[in-house]
Amino acid sequence: MSPTILMAAPNGARKTRLDHQNLPVTVPQIIEEAIACQKAGAAMAHLHVRNQDQQHVLDSGLYTEVLNGIKEAIGNDLLVQITTEAVGRFSPQEQASCVKSVKPEAVSVALREMMPNGEEAHGSEFYHWAEEASVHVQHILYDARDFKRFLHLAQKGLIPKAQPSLLFVLGRYASDNLGKVEELTPFLKIKRDSEVIDFGPWFVCAFGHSEALCASEAITQGGHARVGFENNAYLKSGKEANSTAEIIAQTYNYVLAMGKTIATAQEARNLLGIS
Repeated sequence: MSPTILMAAPNGARKTRLDHQNLPVTVPQIIEEAIACQKAGAAMAHLHVRNQDQQHVLDSGLYTEVLNGIKEAIGNDLLVQITTEAVGRFSPQEQASCVKSVKPEAVSVALREMMPNGEEAHGSEFYHWAEEASVHVQHILYDARDFKRFLHLAQKGLIPKAQPSLLFVLGRYASDNLGKVEELTPFLKIKRDSEVIDFGPWFVCAFGHSEALCASEAITQGGHARVGFENNAYLKSGKEANSTAEIIAQTYNYVLAMGKTIATAQEARNLLGIS
């Protein structure tokens, strides 16, 4: 049985310290929270960086500071994944430029942002560059349409199809569209029915108070979980968490209660094919 990968998402692109006083926004805060999440059981951290106004930015310098700070503190004990989230401001070219400058171990990329309909050539070049540069890409898919389009593009050779890692997003930022367990079913059906690709590990993230329930279902189905303040700041009990590390610790405990093991950072790298 493969160990379960826990990925911490402590800040995201949209929330600020007005949403939660402990949301990490500065470089030192992000480093400190990432290390706390690792100590609580996370093998991976999905990190955003912010400018002085707490605004999400694709800033290679800030990302490099964060990566270097984490590595200096705990070495390779945490697999750090940066993001190219566009938030309606950053073009595919700007997204790709940031990743090429940083050259991280891993990056999450939303298919619909990197390869908008009708603008597939640049995104395809980026995905193939990442494969050649050994930058692990996790493909963010928001719904079944995204997943079917991903399979189509991979079949055409526009996206490398060597055991891709996928993140299935349940729910949205809108307050009336929180993540629901049943939203996982269409993703898993498409994955099960696909004969195009030999998939790598898949993850789930879910918006709102049902995050723990959705993560538990994904893990039961053989998937992995991304949890934290980016999508949810509440514990399963309904109490507001003090930090994403507290949510990681909760997830760690219920994974063990399922009789499963928790992946270390090196085990996560092995499962994801990161050398």
